[in-house]
Amino acid sequence: MPQQQGLYEQFNSYRFLNYIAALKGMDKKTTKAEIERVLKIVNLQKDAHRLLGQYSGGMKQRILVAQAIMNQPDIIILDEPTAGLDPKERIRIRNIISEIAGDKIVLFATHVVSDIEHIAKEVILIKNGSILNHQSPLEFCKSIQGKVFEIFIEEKELKKVQDIYLISNITQQANGLLVRILTDQPPIGYHYQESIPNLEDVYLYHFSDEKKHKMDIPENVTSTNQCH
Repeated sequence: MPQQQGLYEQFNSYRFLNYIAALKGMDKKTTKAEIERVLKIVNLQKDAHRLLGQYSGGMKQRILVAQAIMNQPDIIILDEPTAGLDPKERIRIRNIISEIAGDKIVLFATHVVSDIEHIAKEVILIKNGSILNHQSPLEFCKSIQGKVFEIFIEEKELKKVQDIYLISNITQQANGLLVRILTDQPPIGYHYQESIPNLEDVYLYHFSDEKKHKMDIPENVTSTNQCH
C-alpha cells in the first residue's frame, strides 16, 4: 500500500479492484469472490459503486488496504496508512490492520507512533538508513524507564526548560504549565514526578538532539522530587 493515493478517480471500487486483480494475475472466478471479501473487511460494500474521486481521505486509504490484501499475500507492506486521517478513520484503519495481521506478516511504516503502540508485536527504529534497535513496544518503553518526568513550571520558565530538556508534551494548567520531559538524570531544581514512558517518548528520545537528555549534573546542584 503506497503512501500517496495513486487512484483512478473515475473508477468505482469494483472496477479498480478488478484492475488490481488482473495485475496480480487472478482468474475471473476467484476475483469476484475476493473483491467481495476485501470490501467487507474494509467496510466499503455500500460505497463500492461510487467513484473513487468522491471518496473521503479515509475511504481512499481503506480501498488501498483492500487492494493490498487481495489474493491473500503472506507479507503486506503498508506505507503511512493513517497519514492525514481524522481520529475515527485512524482507529478504523488500525483495527483493520489488527484483523488482517493474524496469520500474515504486516510491515507498517509510520511516523505516527501512537498508531502502532497497541497493535505491533515488534517495532524497528530506523535512523539514517540504519537499524537502531528492534523489540516489542513494551520493551522499548521499559528501556527508557526512569527517564521521563513531569514538572510544573511558570510560563516564564518554559524557554529555559526547552533549552535544557527534551519536551514531549506541554499542558496548560490553572497557574502554570505541566511539562513532560525526557532526561537521563532527574530534573534539576524542579519538583517532579516520574512518568510511565510511551512510544512517543521513545521516538523523541532516540531521534532528537541527544545532548539534551545526556547531561551531567553539577556536584553543587541538587534535584527535588515531589511524589503524587
